[in-house]
Amino acid sequence: MACTSQSAVQYVRRAKPKLVGTLKGLTVIVEHLYQKDVFSEEEVSKIKTAGDDFDKTREIVNRVIKKGEAACYEFLRIIDITRKRRTERPPSFLEITASDSSSRDKFDLNYWISCFSFKDDTNMDVTYLQGPSPCHRYQQKLKFKAQKISERSWTQSKAVLFNKQSSLSYTSLVLDTPGQASASKIKKSKIKKSRKLRPKKLKAYIPEDKHGTSPSELLQTYERKILLVGKPGTGKTAVVHQMLKLWSEKDNKDLDYMFYFDMREAPNITEVHKLEDLLFSVFCEPDEGNDEVLENIKNNDDSVTIIFDGVPNVPSTSTQSAVLELIQKTLLPEAKIIITCRPEGESADFLLDWDCLRVEVKGFSEQGIREYLSKNLSEDHFNKVLCNLELFSLCHVPMYALMVVACFSFEGSDFSAHPCTVTEIYLNILHFCNQRNVSKTSENESTKWDAILSLSQAAFCATEGKNVSLTSLPKLDSCANLAILSKLLIQISPTVKKPLCAFLHYTVQEFFAALWVLKDPEKTRCVLQKCLVQGSKHMKHLVPFLCGLLNEKNTDLLESLLPPQQLRDTSGWFFKHLVTTFVGCSDSEDCEVDLMFLCQCLYESQSPDACLCLLDKLDYCIDVSGETLDPQHCCVLAYVISQSKERKIELNLEDTTVSKQGMRPLLGCLSKLQRSDSLSRQLWTISLLTDGDMDYVSLLDFTENQLHLPVNSEKQLYDRAVRVLQKRKVKVCLHCDHRVCQSASSFLLHHLPHIHSLSFCQSSGNLSDQTQLLMNLFIVAADRQQRTGEKILNMLSSVCSYRKFPLHSNSSDKYQSDFLLDLYSHVKDCETKTGLSVLPSLQPVFQSAPAVWSINLSERKTSILLELLKLQPEKKRVELRGCSHEESEVRSLLQCLPFISQLRYTTRSSHNKVCLSMNEC
Repeated sequence: MACTSQSAVQYVRRAKPKLVGTLKGLTVIVEHLYQKDVFSEEEVSKIKTAGDDFDKTREIVNRVIKKGEAACYEFLRIIDITRKRRTERPPSFLEITASDSSSRDKFDLNYWISCFSFKDDTNMDVTYLQGPSPCHRYQQKLKFKAQKISERSWTQSKAVLFNKQSSLSYTSLVLDTPGQASASKIKKSKIKKSRKLRPKKLKAYIPEDKHGTSPSELLQTYERKILLVGKPGTGKTAVVHQMLKLWSEKDNKDLDYMFYFDMREAPNITEVHKLEDLLFSVFCEPDEGNDEVLENIKNNDDSVTIIFDGVPNVPSTSTQSAVLELIQKTLLPEAKIIITCRPEGESADFLLDWDCLRVEVKGFSEQGIREYLSKNLSEDHFNKVLCNLELFSLCHVPMYALMVVACFSFEGSDFSAHPCTVTEIYLNILHFCNQRNVSKTSENESTKWDAILSLSQAAFCATEGKNVSLTSLPKLDSCANLAILSKLLIQISPTVKKPLCAFLHYTVQEFFAALWVLKDPEKTRCVLQKCLVQGSKHMKHLVPFLCGLLNEKNTDLLESLLPPQQLRDTSGWFFKHLVTTFVGCSDSEDCEVDLMFLCQCLYESQSPDACLCLLDKLDYCIDVSGETLDPQHCCVLAYVISQSKERKIELNLEDTTVSKQGMRPLLGCLSKLQRSDSLSRQLWTISLLTDGDMDYVSLLDFTENQLHLPVNSEKQLYDRAVRVLQKRKVKVCLHCDHRVCQSASSFLLHHLPHIHSLSFCQSSGNLSDQTQLLMNLFIVAADRQQRTGEKILNMLSSVCSYRKFPLHSNSSDKYQSDFLLDLYSHVKDCETKTGLSVLPSLQPVFQSAPAVWSINLSERKTSILLELLKLQPEKKRVELRGCSHEESEVRSLLQCLPFISQLRYTTRSSHNKVCLSMNEC
């Protein structure tokens, strides 16, 4: 190290002029010098009463120098350790190049302190030197609160379980970081009259197990703005609670802060204007040294993490809102801000230009579902869920998984079958909680059901007002015992606290709101209409629960709340009105209808008649092109399709993304679909590009033993197509367009022994594309045969048995002739360009010419015909459909005559034909 010969006193004295102008963190330095007995309490008091920071620094340095070597050494050690926490981020290239010479000559405190040679002092209390003691005590208080928040979440969830041996804990969720998605690009799909392709929808789906990001990685990343997006119940809150837990369990080597705000529990948080009020009054106040802690937070904002969970909206007009200023980085610009919201929340004004790390929370993967269920269910119940594909698919949403576990954890149930819809699961949870509460309290069951209706009314009012806080709940104490509410106390004044309730999740609130809607048929009609009105479209989340509550299977579960006859009367008109309302609105350009949403509603209803009504409206044409379908979507779609009776359904899956778990129910309803080459290609493409084993046998049966392959797909598709060929010999039907990838050619030639026949889809591309692919196949096959001696050309010719193939006996003479002429020209061009000589190997192919050559010589060079005729073992009959009048072409035609047995010329009029035998010439 430089300057190692200098003593600590000399080192500090020489740098005194520079230190006085640049030293930071004076409060921490003074406190540590006091703790190390360098300064007395009187000296600390005098330093604090000094003028500005310049005067305080000069006072500190002077006193340290006067106290000698030991004091200066301790002073340098404190600077060395505390500066590590205050180290600023490295300047960017633009900042460096923009700086002037004076800034480049500025005193570098980091370099200066690194040049001093310290002794090996293993007993130095590093943790203590990272900040003022009030800050450390506040950090411990924050960690304690973070731990309590995360524990409370699991405690509330476990309260709905009857098997108390279950140990709910964090199960890994799928966190995907596809990059930032502009909110303006997030569109809803439409049902169009033309049934054309629709815009892709941004929807989460369950990917296969793969390494993605994790809560711990989100804690460690340098990204300062993180947006967690996910559908209801997918686990956004679970992720941030796990981050709280991980942070609270960290050691204390670093002084950092984490604040968590549940926006659902603090609806008025956006009205807080000061940072101090937000952090200390709303969340957690330090026991001492408020000003010192706040100063430390501001000076070290890169060590601050703030979580806003469940952000519905932050009015941009609230310019003085501390929340908005934190999000916009006006306050604590280097703090890490984490926001969770639903997908539709991304369109909020304050997030439109929020340049952030966008993380999509997709719920459990298949492995995650199995892990969660196996930890919380008995082996028998676990196997029952696995056998119920619909129920298993629901569990990819953690909230639904919890409800499923709750239903199966209830012992002594006499139900004949376990629930399969979300509504039925919620109804069972409601009954379980109510029965348990009746046994624990003196209230009778009737009183409890009255309290539930009261809760339903409060849920509807809160939902209608886009709120999650149930402020007007007359029977709060009774309802809070349901274990589906979180009870809070809000400080509204220094001496008064107000009780407040909120549901464990949005979907639970929407379920209870739907209960209240069904009490009044007119209100039910009104809610359907509101779903189409701007500003009230959030009410559509009640509709699936309305359908589920009108499910005949749930009548007994609702008997204590709603009269059965009223439910039957409402059901009589509701579903037809639902379909008419949503599908009928597609006539309006401003109306956006989500077909999958309708399918979800009908699945909840379990009503075949309602499904048939929807299919009639759609003319039995279901277009989900461009969609991303998760397993639940596939289950509800398969349910609707399976209700069709006499008429087959036309399904469009173009550019549709489906997971492996979701593909299974779709394959289960193939018998209800109208088979077409287009649908066959879509199903094969989706199945082959989906990870894991698929039911290829069912798909082969549906496509009549045909494997439909696009010739421009990625290599992965052809690699997996090998699995199909290993099961049986199949007919390969190619779908061709302007692009032909090398993987397709390699796959076909390598697996010819397993191919029964090779053909082109009738509606696939044009003749030129197909010809180009065939020519490449024959040239590659000829080259391979010359190199290896393998009789691959004969094999290739034998599988080309489709009548439109040039080598098939039933294909037209014109098609065969044109192909052989094109192939010969292509071979000659390849030999000229690459030096590759495959003509000898292809001679048997050229000799398989048709009995009559049908050629238009006005479009071709006659010299090519002459070359091909020379390769024939016998004279051929030739039909000319056109002929060039150029002298050179006529000469070439005359040279062909010795190889022609009969020449027939066909004029434009089909009645005027001239036939000449070569014996007559």
